[in-house]
Amino acid sequence: MRKSSLVIFILLLALCLFGLFTGGLTTMLILIGSAALFAILFYFIVRPKNKQKTDANYQKAVKQSQELQKAKQNAASKKKNSSFKVIEGGKK
Repeated sequence: MRKSSLVIFILLLALCLFGLFTGGLTTMLILIGSAALFAILFYFIVRPKNKQKTDANYQKAVKQSQELQKAKQNAASKKKNSSFKVIEGGKK
């Protein structure tokens, strides 16, 4: 920091401390308490809206999709018999 910024910061800090010690401490505590009360009320009001259960049809679709993926993986792992025959010929 520059020296002028440091002087302004110290002066501002000293004024804040002077305000707190001359009766602003109770006002600040009341402000902090009311802010905490508001935050708690806001949390309990908004929380149920965010907790929505997923739709039953969506759950069925997810389960069906997972079963299809498993079926595709099992089908890919099985070896298919080819309809072509290998004809072994002799050299002429």
